[in-house]
Amino acid sequence: MRARDAASLEMTRRSRATYPIMQRHLLGIIAIVLLAVGAVAFGTSQEALAGACLRVAAVLGLLWLALPQLRDVPLWLSGAIGMTLLVVMRFPKLLLAVLPLAVVLWLLRPRKPRN
Repeated sequence: MRARDAASLEMTRRSRATYPIMQRHLLGIIAIVLLAVGAVAFGTSQEALAGACLRVAAVLGLLWLALPQLRDVPLWLSGAIGMTLLVVMRFPKLLLAVLPLAVVLWLLRPRKPRN
């Protein structure tokens, strides 16, 4: 029974290891398709569609580039950044308070000891 559990655990590790690679390829493909749709629709009467496709393609392309580094970001930090962006989008004047706070938190972050 334990040998089967170990094999199952190893299979799970392998599938988790290949999942981000597949996710990154899929992001790149979707970005390229949206870029092509936006380029084709640019000169037609579908200017809104072209603009939306080009903007989403740009964001997905940047996410495609950043995905390997995003794996190392803690989940709580991702949530905190997302919530902060939502609050600042809703109340733009809070940006004046959030930026200095972010700088202070960046300077006070825990650091690895130097050798």
